[in-house]
Amino acid sequence: MSSTDFLELNQTALFAKIRNSLPVERQHSQNLLECKDDLLYVWDSQESCLLVVNWRTAIAKGHENINYQTLIPSTHLTFDVERVISSNEGTLIALAGSRGICILELPRRWGATGQFMQGKPQIICRTSNLSPHLFNNNPHLQLRQVRWHPASPTDSHLLVLLSDNTIRVYDNAYLRHVWQVGPLPLRNDTNANASIVYSLEVNVIDFDIAPPVNTETDEIGFNVTAASTSVVSMKQNTTIISKTCSSTLLNKTDQNSQHKPMKIQWPLVILRENGNIYVLMAGLDTEKPRLQGPLTITPSQTDNYGVDYCSLLVVPSLPPTLVIAETNGKLHHAMFLEAEVAENSFDEVDESLIIHPCEWTIHILETVELELGLPKETTNQGYYCPIFLKRDFINELRYFAYHNTGLHVVTINFIAELERFLENEINSDINSICVPSHAEYVVCTKIDSGNRVNAVLGFVIMQMPNCAVLLLSSGQVLSLKLIIDLKLLSTLPSTKTISTANAITDQQHSQLNELLSTSFVDDIRRLLKRDVTQPILSLDKSSSPTPQECNELLIQAIKTLRTQYLKKHELVRAEFNKRILTLKLWKERQKQDISDLEEERNKIRDSAHKLAEKFEELREQQEVITKRYQDLMRQANTRLPGNNLAQKEFAKEVVRLNDFTKKMSSTFEKYKNTINKQNYQIAKYQENSNMKTYQLPEAQERTIKDILLQINTEIDNQVMEVKRINKIVS
Repeated sequence: MSSTDFLELNQTALFAKIRNSLPVERQHSQNLLECKDDLLYVWDSQESCLLVVNWRTAIAKGHENINYQTLIPSTHLTFDVERVISSNEGTLIALAGSRGICILELPRRWGATGQFMQGKPQIICRTSNLSPHLFNNNPHLQLRQVRWHPASPTDSHLLVLLSDNTIRVYDNAYLRHVWQVGPLPLRNDTNANASIVYSLEVNVIDFDIAPPVNTETDEIGFNVTAASTSVVSMKQNTTIISKTCSSTLLNKTDQNSQHKPMKIQWPLVILRENGNIYVLMAGLDTEKPRLQGPLTITPSQTDNYGVDYCSLLVVPSLPPTLVIAETNGKLHHAMFLEAEVAENSFDEVDESLIIHPCEWTIHILETVELELGLPKETTNQGYYCPIFLKRDFINELRYFAYHNTGLHVVTINFIAELERFLENEINSDINSICVPSHAEYVVCTKIDSGNRVNAVLGFVIMQMPNCAVLLLSSGQVLSLKLIIDLKLLSTLPSTKTISTANAITDQQHSQLNELLSTSFVDDIRRLLKRDVTQPILSLDKSSSPTPQECNELLIQAIKTLRTQYLKKHELVRAEFNKRILTLKLWKERQKQDISDLEEERNKIRDSAHKLAEKFEELREQQEVITKRYQDLMRQANTRLPGNNLAQKEFAKEVVRLNDFTKKMSSTFEKYKNTINKQNYQIAKYQENSNMKTYQLPEAQERTIKDILLQINTEIDNQVMEVKRINKIVS
């Protein structure tokens, strides 16, 4: 199993066919892969069909035992497919290109292998081209973005962004709405420079769907947001957090809600090429949505944080997080916040657009700069290419950025810290929110000095097992394992020591305690932590690199080895020597403490023996004194002059009853012995009677019974008398 092909997809017949039918134009990143649950879709550009395989079943039973299926569109596609996008429920597939889009209906699945139509090799699927005449009549019209609506009740609503600054809403093949989100481009097809005029307009290049909000329409016609959110502002080391609750707005909302029902609308965050961001408040049934913008971006900068934007991503956190990408590799992480007061914008002047007051603001928290290709030290000229953003549904705090030079994984750390701060506002530290994000260069497909590009033609995320699959323009497939969360990695326990009392007075001991109080493992990790990431280098193998490129790659590898490995290992060795010396001093100190404690323990043991002997002597003396004290108290009590005649008589009576009780006890013992003898004789008589039969006369038998009854009665009387006397005496 290859370290870069965890699922062994390069050996499958599916990707062997794809390698022979890659698109002709593959110098720019595309997305010809799609994964939904256990199905992996790949677009065949040569035969214009969609290949699909149940990858989980193939892993379990072997790739050679599970064949891929070919889904053939029922209509001919007149455009080159660059994106394959599955619907939310996996019932439809959108095949999109820059000059067209169609929807492919997937057949039903049944059978033991979980394939379409029980594993039929070729299936003709119904497809619907969306507005083909629109692209035919407008040769300069291009498709910018395609997204399935998350609230579609039939899993069939598709939002399509076109270069004429419109978003078209389709329900299967039916056009439902056309929403204008920007100025109409001014062009003349008869003009030779029509394409130049068309491209100079400020176009919308991307959009994404934010979490829904509850709104209602007031008497004037504007939508009022029903709930207010927390406003968080942070920039590097300066953090300002304030909670705003507009009581007037809430009261007005409560009064209006008694007359009008609440509506759920989805904010569509729209990004223009110049960096301006707009919001389109719309639902699936909205005919005329409200366009707001451009939104206020804080803290403000003269260059508006860049001039060449390419993509946008909404992370559904609380509040939502926006990721705005530039072609130079910069990623801006911002918070999408509700404004305290709606602001009117005067920057947009266009007769075809109605701009409403902005109810949202954007606060830039940080900027992450990605490394596009291996850097070259001899030049400062950077590489520019579109960056495509993709959410990670396994870990909500992470997203992926793929482009012509490979793949990056970016983890947004401040989202979890912000949620923790909002949950525990009293005891939490606001400085903990200022946690920088982490960007890791996973796959590199370009050397900066070369002109060859091994672009990413497809990228998907799979679950159970969690892995990422990339299709490169060279035909190579990379399948890499993914860690669900970096916090789940096992960490070694930290070394902790216990400080002693005498370390306060001893300066040397206090220094040792200070050195040993920190975690040695954490220090080693900090020293070994690399400043740069080492991606997997996957270049186009169709042509060998030039000697200059090989030399640059070797020089960079040597530099990285020296700065990121050898130098850090020397620091670790010095830290080990320092730690060993510290531990030796600590060991000597502990030996001295142990000897002192042994001596102190012997002294305490001797003192304990002496104290135990003294305690026994004192206890015996105390018992003797206690008995003498009791006798003296008894004699003194009997000889007191205040005793009267009644007390003396009572004492005599007690003595008499005591003597009588003793006498009755002796009599009781005598009768008891007599009864025992009689019982013995009776038992012996019964034993003898079993041997011979002897019958007394009736008169003698009656006499004996009377005597025995009389004796029994006397004994009972004596017993009752003894009990009565004992009761009186006690």
